[in-house]
Amino acid sequence: MWSHLKRHHLEAYNEAQKEKDDRAAASTSAASLTQPNLVEMFDAQRKWGTSDTRSKKVDLAIVEMIATDNHPFTVVSGVGFKRLVALLEPRYSLKTEKYYRTDLFKDVHTKVENKIKELVTLENAGPYLAFTTDCWSGDTESLMSLTCHFIDSDWERKQIVLNVKAMHGSHTGEYISEVFLSLLRHWDIDTERVVLVLRDSGANMIKGIRLTEVPDLSCSAHTLQLVVNDAINSQRAVMDIVAKLRSSATHFNHSILAKQRLKEIKKELDLPQHRIIQSVPTRWNSTLHMLESMLEQKRALTVYAGEHGKISILTADQWTLVGNLIDTLKPLEQVTLEMSKSDSSISCIIPSITVLKMLLEVEGAKARGIKTLRDTMLDSLKARFQNAEKNKCLVLATLLDPRYRGHALAPGTLSTAKDWIKGEHAILSEAEKQKKASSEDQAPDPKRIRVEEEEEEDASTSNLLGAHGPTSENTDDEEEHLFSQQLDQYLREPLIDRQTGQPLAWWKQNSSRLHLLEPLARKFLCPPPSSVPSERVFSEVSQIYEKKRNRLTGENAECLCFLHYNLQLLNWEY
Repeated sequence: MWSHLKRHHLEAYNEAQKEKDDRAAASTSAASLTQPNLVEMFDAQRKWGTSDTRSKKVDLAIVEMIATDNHPFTVVSGVGFKRLVALLEPRYSLKTEKYYRTDLFKDVHTKVENKIKELVTLENAGPYLAFTTDCWSGDTESLMSLTCHFIDSDWERKQIVLNVKAMHGSHTGEYISEVFLSLLRHWDIDTERVVLVLRDSGANMIKGIRLTEVPDLSCSAHTLQLVVNDAINSQRAVMDIVAKLRSSATHFNHSILAKQRLKEIKKELDLPQHRIIQSVPTRWNSTLHMLESMLEQKRALTVYAGEHGKISILTADQWTLVGNLIDTLKPLEQVTLEMSKSDSSISCIIPSITVLKMLLEVEGAKARGIKTLRDTMLDSLKARFQNAEKNKCLVLATLLDPRYRGHALAPGTLSTAKDWIKGEHAILSEAEKQKKASSEDQAPDPKRIRVEEEEEEDASTSNLLGAHGPTSENTDDEEEHLFSQQLDQYLREPLIDRQTGQPLAWWKQNSSRLHLLEPLARKFLCPPPSSVPSERVFSEVSQIYEKKRNRLTGENAECLCFLHYNLQLLNWEY
């Protein structure tokens, strides 16, 4: 009995002692955790100062985000943005919209501009630059774009958006010329470095660039647009078909009920659920895409017309013409896409036009019913590109592209091209000699002076003995002979694949072997075939001038567009 009670009290005592120890341990653990948590809570609530390095980094990131993603500056005042920033970093204090828009924005623009200036210097970009330019007019502002293109030392094609310049006053040729030259001066670019300027075919733009006295060329994509317009407007039957289909496309794009019913019909007929495309007058390939979408959905359109009668349906013969028209226009779209690629060169223009002429000259089933259109297109193509093989830049670019070489040129043009390229080499050699002589005159080397004195003494001795040493004329003849050998060797080599071959990669591998041709290839392969790069800039401008930015000045739009492209180009490192 006593032993049982003793054991019971002992167990109770042990349990009480254990509970006491557990409470003490828990108290110690809580004490150890409470102090760090208080410190962390205090740090989280303590705001960074304006001069804090971490705060400045976030400031820059916000400005870069606004420019990169085309946000309005008012985004920093939004409740959702403030909540997000407070959640991500409570210690950061959002600044006012004015702070990001004025001081900080201008500072970022200045730094990026200085970085871009370094990229286009003679040392970094080389002596040869090409440009594209175009004009855009909005509701409140007019802008002029300028993009720069060059091939760097590693044979990489580079494209830089230099300006989206706000324009004021009447856009005359004289004014455009003045603006263009002022932009070149701003970037410290001498006109002698300009290989070619690609522009649209507007009379004021042609006159403006011609007044600058730099080589220029009309945008090939714009010229093809004119060729297609000439062709479509030449045949009444085709114009009627396009007008009917455009009216039908407008009906479905303006009526939600019609669009929903057509969708149901396509589902019932097991047709692709593709939308009806509306053509745009300024983009000829949109007409092609409209024809393709209509031909694909012709059964659904027929059913819809039978139910509602609100659209004009084509006859069987008219649908046949649509198919032939698509087959005729498809190669032109492929050429347009090729000329619009960011890595395309003007070397593709002459070969592409040659292929299009050959396709249009072939008569077959595809020409049935649209012969007038095809003949007009062929005549327009010949007329609008008649000077292509008279243009030195186009011809030499084609010659120096390893996909074409002399095979894409007519025999007479190839002979002229050889003379042109030899003349270009002679000019380049003379410039190099003058540059070398100038550098030697500015910094005479004592050792070189002694060597020259010894050579003069040797020459005098040789003349007294009746011997004749080598002259500069002989040296020039030897270099010219060597250049001709390299050119003939290059022209005899096999072509690389036109679709998959990379001309710049080929020149990178062979530049040391063809060192006399290498600088000319770098020069004439750098211009793009169209002014599409400048037009793409304006697609961003239309997003910048949204409803939330209807009071945006042209100068701020220029800076925003400049940063939008070049921040990404520099990988946000400036």
